[in-house]
Amino acid sequence: MRAVLQHISVRQARFAEHPFFAELRQDRPLEQVLAFAPRLAFWVMSFQDVLRLNAQRVRDPELNLLMLRHRSEERGHDHWFFEDVAVLMGRPLTLTDLWDRPHERTRDASYDLISEVLRPMDDRLRVVLVLTLESTSHAFFSRTAALTQSSGTNKRLKYFSNHHMEAEEQHEVFEEQMEAMLRGIELTPALREEAVTLVDRIYAAFHAMFDGLHTELLASVNRPDWRPQQTHVSGQDLAGVGT
Repeated sequence: MRAVLQHISVRQARFAEHPFFAELRQDRPLEQVLAFAPRLAFWVMSFQDVLRLNAQRVRDPELNLLMLRHRSEERGHDHWFFEDVAVLMGRPLTLTDLWDRPHERTRDASYDLISEVLRPMDDRLRVVLVLTLESTSHAFFSRTAALTQSSGTNKRLKYFSNHHMEAEEQHEVFEEQMEAMLRGIELTPALREEAVTLVDRIYAAFHAMFDGLHTELLASVNRPDWRPQQTHVSGQDLAGVGT
């Protein structure tokens, strides 16, 4: 299993080099840089079901408890997301927004990720699935937290701020427990190959999703007529928003 955990680390480092992250620059208005945010909505909601369906399919009692605990710690983060997007957009997202054409690439990637949970697989691979999903978040949330910190909105936004980063850091203790358990597990060559392939498929879906987010971000930062939303994201103007 150590080889699988090392493979996750390698794919995480490669994901952190996606050109999307280079565009999350602190010298741009926050609303402009985070214009891609609504396009994440379908995955943010699907993620909750991915964790639920995955936990339901784990039969080993000890691993099942780990999955249920992880799901419990992630519950409610989707509410932070929609509160932040309402602030950034100046209005709440609607259900029809999520099925607009600009959301297609996120939906497609989300369906690919959901399909992974529905595959018959060894319980140990379901833990690998969760660890891989968590590994994708570290590069993302560290960048967005830095953006909100520099703009002075760190206390008003939740999903894209240090508020979420602190929650993720708490997860790291839990992830270390999962990894410690997995390090003591020996996989057959066939199961190890299956685990590595699972990690690769998950990261392929995220690269496809972030290709779409990168396109959206570039369209925003390169638009010459860009103007901020009426609800400007500043510490002064956000007083009372989302409370």
